[in-house]
Amino acid sequence: MKKGLFGVGLFLLMLAACKKDKTEIIKEPLKVTDYYPNSGNQGTLVTIEGTGFSNNPSDISATFSGTPADVVSATGTAVVLRAPQKGSTGEIVMKVAGETLNIGRYTYQELSVQRISPSNGAAGAHIRISGAGFSSLKGPAEVLINGKVSIVVSASDTLLVVEVPVAVGTGPVKVKVDGKEATGQIFKYQAIAKISPLTGGKGTQVRITGEGFEELAEGNYVDFNGKPALVKEASGTSLLVVAPAEVGTGPLSVTINKQKVTGPVFTVVPPPVIETVSPLSGPGGSVMTITGNTFSTILEENKVSINGQIVPVTTASATKLTLTLPGNTGNGKVIVSVNDQVVQGPEFKDQSLGINKLSPENGLAGTQVTITGTGFNANAAQNMVTFNGLPASVISATETEIVVKAPIGLSTGPLKVVNNGAEAIAPVTFSRAGVVTIAGGLGNKDLDISSFRTGSMAIDRHGNIFVLEVEKSRIKKISTEGVVTLFAGSSTGERGNKNGRGAEALFNFGANPGMDIDANDNLFISDGNLSVRKVSPQGEVSNFAIGFGNINKLAFDDRGILYVLGSFSGAWRINTEGLRTSINTNAFADQCRPVITDNMIYKLNNEGYFIDAFNLTTNRDANRVFGGNYGYVDGAGGAVAFAAINGMAADGNGNLIIADAGNVAIRKVNLKTKEVSTIVKFKSGKAIDGSFSEASAGYMGDVIVDKEGNIYFIDTSNNAIRKVFLK
Repeated sequence: MKKGLFGVGLFLLMLAACKKDKTEIIKEPLKVTDYYPNSGNQGTLVTIEGTGFSNNPSDISATFSGTPADVVSATGTAVVLRAPQKGSTGEIVMKVAGETLNIGRYTYQELSVQRISPSNGAAGAHIRISGAGFSSLKGPAEVLINGKVSIVVSASDTLLVVEVPVAVGTGPVKVKVDGKEATGQIFKYQAIAKISPLTGGKGTQVRITGEGFEELAEGNYVDFNGKPALVKEASGTSLLVVAPAEVGTGPLSVTINKQKVTGPVFTVVPPPVIETVSPLSGPGGSVMTITGNTFSTILEENKVSINGQIVPVTTASATKLTLTLPGNTGNGKVIVSVNDQVVQGPEFKDQSLGINKLSPENGLAGTQVTITGTGFNANAAQNMVTFNGLPASVISATETEIVVKAPIGLSTGPLKVVNNGAEAIAPVTFSRAGVVTIAGGLGNKDLDISSFRTGSMAIDRHGNIFVLEVEKSRIKKISTEGVVTLFAGSSTGERGNKNGRGAEALFNFGANPGMDIDANDNLFISDGNLSVRKVSPQGEVSNFAIGFGNINKLAFDDRGILYVLGSFSGAWRINTEGLRTSINTNAFADQCRPVITDNMIYKLNNEGYFIDAFNLTTNRDANRVFGGNYGYVDGAGGAVAFAAINGMAADGNGNLIIADAGNVAIRKVNLKTKEVSTIVKFKSGKAIDGSFSEASAGYMGDVIVDKEGNIYFIDTSNNAIRKVFLK
């Protein structure tokens, strides 16, 4: 009994195993998608394309108007028939494993379109049409693609070459000769309508819309400016691709069956940069502002998440995103993704206490700072405020505003507010920053730089500053302690052309002479004697290069090559041996030094409020790369407005620092993003030192930057050298 049960169980187990191993075969539907040619003589080979056919020719039979035809070959997707002898014009009927298919009409005639090559392509491509009967004494053959007339490039009795018209679409190729017509296979028209997004970098997913694409991803070859990309999704009208690691700016192209169609340019941009997130904590309903650069101006191309939760962006510009906090996000990182390029920002705390803004964002000890936000204690004593760890005196408080005084011993660092155990950090670091006068001043006799000449400065490796006294043709030195001494040139202001040490030497400065310093602390000055003079660290004056026309400002690049600008007489490049070559550029601005970086010369336009550029690689000028109008506007490129630029210097971090005398402001140009911002805009008038909100300045001249990032400018109307420190 037990043995019988065991046998039955084994049988059932084997039966189940057999069922499990059996693979279900899904049959392709039987249908016809195309046939060609639709005309020809007896013996012409006719191709039927479709699905669900058989690989066995014996399963297939066909007739041409009732006359049996030979099956030459067969696959699951294509059957080749031979037009039978003694056949007549009529319908082609094919049977596959007993199922009947009506293929279409076949005409017995000399005119026949047998094959086109290639069978796909873009506008302007040439396709070859092979067949018979194309010649005529009455008129040339007419070719239509998808019903649209196409230009015949060349013709013979058996071959036509035609050009694909613009927007022709997908459809059959038809040839008309002497009132007869023949239709061949379908031509698939390829075109790219658009790509989205148009900017990004490696890993950016780009949607390509158009027509004529292959349904299978592997049938489409996509490249970004020649670099192959991964195709993730495909349909006849849309492709989703991923920009490759080596992506560069250039056109995106799709190649199918060796036929290439080129689309719009995909522009590579750097990943987004987050500068500030405000607030870094707060309740639901608060508006968060993210500042930085390389955001997209197209709203949906920016994605922001907090603690992994996507938060919709409500407004977007290249430098700012805003969104409304939904609440209940929990604590976590703020992450911004722009066209799949991701940057991680600071941590956000989901709590009632938050800081939105500081005013001002910089200052010195004693500066009164207003903190706005949410969740503060209206009892001033219950709010603890620290500047980089130092407790500050709270003057007043409400639930949304605290007024404090920056403490003695202030240093640059985070500002924090603590209330009832919760801690909030300000969205920006509070900087110990301000302005001090390091030499000169009204009525001071140590310096004589009070004319409206822009002058020139330089700083050596030890922090000593050198400044030209233009009217007296001499150089003064300002030590790190602020002591002013005569460095080179006449003690009485005598002019001349004499080499020597210190006061023995004579110069003859023009209206706006230039000065810069090399890596070995040698000064180089453009002199009115039509020469460039060299002054050693010991004050020894010699001729470096002579025989120029009128020259003014000059500057070194980071390789030690000196560039000298002439007013209307071009510019020169001088190597360390004094060998010079001319540069064919307009060099109009007398009052502002050039900046040479990344093989570009940035120089002031003659109007005095535009910055031009000269590309040393292509030897081409670019006008108004920064600045579009006279005035005061921050922004990017030509949207910016300056007024009376008198000084320009590189800060070593990819920025230009500009003394905008017309606006009494120090401006910054980010050469990478083309963004222009204001570092400080002074009150105009008598020189007053202090925080940025308190300081004032007069007419500004030359500007320089030291290795710590401190900025120095000539305050000509106050006869002073001023220092701007940012931390």
